[in-house]
Amino acid sequence: MDRRAFMGGVPIAAALFAFLSLAETACAWAQQPAKLPKVAVLSPIAPTAEPCGPNLPGLPCFVDAMRELGYVDGKSVLFEFRFAADDYKKLPALAAELVSLRPDVIYTSGPGAIAAAKATTTIPIVVAPTGEEPLTRLAGNLAHPTGNVTGFTLTSVEQEIKCLELLKEFAPRTSRVAILLNPDSPSYRDYPGVLAPAAGQLGVTLIKFEARNVLGLPQAFAAIAASGANAIFLVDDPALAGTREARKQVVEQGLSRRLPVASSNSSVASEGGLVSLGTDRPALARRAAFYVVKILKGAKPADLPVERPSTFKLSVNVKTAKALGLTIPQTLLLRADEVIE
Repeated sequence: MDRRAFMGGVPIAAALFAFLSLAETACAWAQQPAKLPKVAVLSPIAPTAEPCGPNLPGLPCFVDAMRELGYVDGKSVLFEFRFAADDYKKLPALAAELVSLRPDVIYTSGPGAIAAAKATTTIPIVVAPTGEEPLTRLAGNLAHPTGNVTGFTLTSVEQEIKCLELLKEFAPRTSRVAILLNPDSPSYRDYPGVLAPAAGQLGVTLIKFEARNVLGLPQAFAAIAASGANAIFLVDDPALAGTREARKQVVEQGLSRRLPVASSNSSVASEGGLVSLGTDRPALARRAAFYVVKILKGAKPADLPVERPSTFKLSVNVKTAKALGLTIPQTLLLRADEVIE
């Protein structure tokens, strides 16, 4: 064999060997499962096995929407869930735990928004829903969020003022309204003070009563009974109006004491309250899933404006009105989106 031919073939053979080695490596990498995106979920309330529905908080609807968008837990996405079970003091530690897992995005709601934002300034956070005031503060600019937080507001002061006005219209003798809220919820830190000017124009006195969750309701009811309040306004806090058990207790206590119950939670009237003016929570959760997927595909919170609900559902329970001795004029009923007979 010609030595020059042999020596000339060495680089060719080496290059061929290197190419084959790279091809084998690429093939091995291709056979390995791709790294799945990770979505951290921080829930202020307890887990539920119930399916997505109009009377549930948004988490089941969020998971359903993610599945519809092609993101199935364990197959195309990894979910990391943490639940505060209505104990908001647990949220900061749970948020820090989730951040340590280095998720691609965090989904949360209500007071979870503040806990998540304090835990990280870099991981994108989608909030759906929470109060307008805290989300405005966290996003900085609603049209173009300036930090790592975006999402959807649930209620506004204007919405709850309108709900208070409806309570007065449907129950004209209302003069002292018990405002039932969770003192740990940042969305209602300034309540009922922010409603006081509107209440003054309506000739209504507002009295604050606190319950952190359903366990605190019996004590709150006893205080309401002693206060001389003749109506109850339940704010849409996740641990109160956001749970079926709490709504049921408030409605039952209202009926037993002949107190009309109004709420900015859209389920209260259908479950026995007098009137509710609420937003579609499942729709907000589904919209949040769309935002989360956008971020998984490369969008930034700044690209996703904070959205406020634009439509509201007015529900009136005529059966409850009759039980309370109230007669609601037909002109008022015609304004309702839902009339429960």
